[in-house]
Amino acid sequence: MNFRRITTLLGPVAAAVLLSLAVPASAQAAEGSLTIDATTYQDPADGCLNVGGPPAPRHFIANDTDTLVLLYADADCEGRPVHVVPPGDGDFTPFESVRIGLPS
Repeated sequence: MNFRRITTLLGPVAAAVLLSLAVPASAQAAEGSLTIDATTYQDPADGCLNVGGPPAPRHFIANDTDTLVLLYADADCEGRPVHVVPPGDGDFTPFESVRIGLPS
């Protein structure tokens, strides 16, 4: 078997192994705390979180995680984000749901 044929066969296998190692890491929880109004979530899971409770004109959010948090005007993270809160930042703004991490 020649070298070119071996690399042609092993290339997709190597890519599949690397992909399988990278995918589980992207589905893990953010590290740190996320505070929304008076509730703090420690190491929140990636995904959408509805604020819940009675509608408020504005909510407080403090992102002390290691990932971006996207704010949405609608429940269930529908539509486009209306605001982005980077790690280590906070804001007092209107929103109804948040996405921890980037959407897939």
